[in-house]
Amino acid sequence: MGRVRFPFTFTGLMALGIGLWIVAYLVGHRALDPGAEALATGTAVLCFGFGAYVLIRRLRRGPQH
Repeated sequence: MGRVRFPFTFTGLMALGIGLWIVAYLVGHRALDPGAEALATGTAVLCFGFGAYVLIRRLRRGPQH
């Protein structure tokens, strides 16, 4: 049976895109309460971190890892 690979490069790019979307939303909605703003900022940081990790790992190790 064939080996199925999860599209990690696509996942990394999507994480970066979602992080950018959150930042754009925060810039456009300055009247959010502090709790919602902190939660959104934390989510954006996690998205950027995960996306960068996945893409840097792909560039360093190649497409087979």
